[in-house]
Amino acid sequence: MKRLNQYIFKRKKAKYLQQTTRERKWVDYNKAKTILLLFESDYIEKNRFIRKIINQLTSDGKKVSAWGFLDKKMTSTAILPTFRILDRSTIDWFERPKEPFLRELSENEYDMLIDLTLQDILPLQYVCLYANAAFKIGINGRMDNIFDFRIIIPKPEPDELMSEHDQENQIEFKDLNETLFHTDQQFLFEQIIHYLKSIRSKD
Repeated sequence: MKRLNQYIFKRKKAKYLQQTTRERKWVDYNKAKTILLLFESDYIEKNRFIRKIINQLTSDGKKVSAWGFLDKKMTSTAILPTFRILDRSTIDWFERPKEPFLRELSENEYDMLIDLTLQDILPLQYVCLYANAAFKIGINGRMDNIFDFRIIIPKPEPDELMSEHDQENQIEFKDLNETLFHTDQQFLFEQIIHYLKSIRSKD
């Protein structure tokens, strides 16, 4: 079933890209006002790191919306205008978000989409595909024809994640499993922000 759903997604993606005209462009971080974050939720739904990211981006003057996914029958996290965790009850048999969510994506515009997922999560791949975002960024090798900028992330060593330079922004977790779950997402976000803040467009 998983392979079938992936095949269907590839077909839908190809059709959507063929029918949709979207100009690829770089959006300066300083000029971006609205950001859509995509993330994989931890099982206990605390997502402290994602909330930390939202606070960091908000302090930079960004209006942030976050869409996550958890492979669970139903999550306990409330669906809010700017934060929600999709679950199996919000997707169809092909793992595509149900119509109300797709309609919401079509009605909102974002300057930037940041995909922090580390593996193929079909519901969020649909979100990434259909989201009205001027600039989309994520990991190299996944959704290559969707992203406007792709980052190659080598697997970080534990000591690299605890460098002196980053200690101020280190996130304290009370739950070890949650810490391990978010380690790579933290590294990815730090790399994305580094590139976004250091590269400027020629406009």
